[in-house]
Amino acid sequence: MGAPEDRWFGVGRSLAADPATAGTQACREALGGRRADLLIVFASLTHATLEMARAVHAEAGGDVLMIGCSTSGEFTTDGRGAGVVVNALGGYTASVRAVPHEVDDLYEAGMRAASCLDDVDAENRVVLLLGDGRSSDQQEMVRGAYTVAGALVPLVGGCAGDNVTQTGTFHFFSDGTDVQLLPNAVVGAALGSPAPFGIGIAHGWRKTGEPMVVSRSESGTIFELDGEPALDVYLRRTGADPAIAADPEAFLNFATIRPLGLARRTGEDIRVIFQADPEQRSISGLADTPEGAMVWFMEADTDGIVDATSAAAVAATSSLESAPLGLLVFDCCVRSIALGGDGTDLAASRLRDAVKPVPYGGFYSNGEIVRRPQAKGMHHLTVVALAFG
Repeated sequence: MGAPEDRWFGVGRSLAADPATAGTQACREALGGRRADLLIVFASLTHATLEMARAVHAEAGGDVLMIGCSTSGEFTTDGRGAGVVVNALGGYTASVRAVPHEVDDLYEAGMRAASCLDDVDAENRVVLLLGDGRSSDQQEMVRGAYTVAGALVPLVGGCAGDNVTQTGTFHFFSDGTDVQLLPNAVVGAALGSPAPFGIGIAHGWRKTGEPMVVSRSESGTIFELDGEPALDVYLRRTGADPAIAADPEAFLNFATIRPLGLARRTGEDIRVIFQADPEQRSISGLADTPEGAMVWFMEADTDGIVDATSAAAVAATSSLESAPLGLLVFDCCVRSIALGGDGTDLAASRLRDAVKPVPYGGFYSNGEIVRRPQAKGMHHLTVVALAFG
């Protein structure tokens, strides 16, 4: 690590149809002739191949640290689309870990992914996590990572996407030698710098209706709200046709944009509801909703949702002590569904205008991660930004 002028952040993007070609082009643009310490790769499901990952790694010299994952779409200052985005960092201390899907204990997976922190000694540190977007309780991964990082080192990141197909996710990894394509894995990178990192988080949803108490739950499944079967309360309060409870696809499409808000000291965490059990009369999300918690139904504030991406980015950059070098942005894939194409494009343009000329690379994720004193771990329908100074 050196002076500020020795640290740099580059972004490259390619929409070339051939995955390997796209990887080469995106990496070359991100590097700009420089030597990277870490590559962070985001690729659409069509481009999430071993050939693409190898091409990226080879373009960077064949001996660089690399993590990455499949997405539900990527974006940079040049726009959004299906292809490959490469984020390259230089002048930072870095270490990486990969945990394959055979490790089915998410708590252990989080611990192992965050153990890369053991290799980084710096005044300011952060752990970047790219989790599996289809795991049943993503919060356990964050809890495991927290046992390694502790309260003073923030955890930031997102969970891999699969273009909202629920078919499986992929991660790209290299410890500097071999390149791996790992299905449904967890990867982590620890970064160290003499300058602070900036973190921003925003969602743009607002509470509606009366609060409810989670009277019975287990992990991500809510069995009772205010002492009643949770599914009955959910259907009644949202005005849903009760028949959708027996149609998993119809319920998913209805429920993903009608989330619950979980009370926190500093606001609400969003809990996306994605599944109903007509027999148990329960509803399920991807993150823990503990018994005794206070929850609300949340409704979309269109302007707030559009502005959440830029709000998170501005919060991250404004907390730095020096001019930002670049940003990583993790934006929930369900937000893009809720906004539609025009709203998503508007959110992207406002992000670009808010932070220009700072480069950024991002993807639409299946869960967003921030663990610090003011935020407790997994988030959904949320935008998270990590700024590099």
